[in-house]
Amino acid sequence: MTKKMTELTGAEVNKGVQASESGGTMITGAGIDFYKLLTIRQALQLQMVGMRMSSRLPQGTTLARRHLGLKGNKESLLRQVQELIDRIQAERAADAAERAADAD
Repeated sequence: MTKKMTELTGAEVNKGVQASESGGTMITGAGIDFYKLLTIRQALQLQMVGMRMSSRLPQGTTLARRHLGLKGNKESLLRQVQELIDRIQAERAADAAERAADAD
């Protein structure tokens, strides 16, 4: 990971997620970091209802603080992670629309 996950852009994530004609998906680079971000969100959502992703993994709050450098309680961390994901998804959609317009 060369860049902080909080600084990911939609264009970088789009480059890191490639779909093949046979139906497979290859995730590389920033796509992997985005998938980690989605996993941290899932861990936080599970923690909110009193569950854990795995007995061997740290709690979602620990993952968010350690990997993203965020601060706050579990509700605040979940909100911050969701805002990051929403921003990246909006940028991904704009990048995809721009690429489609360039292809025409």
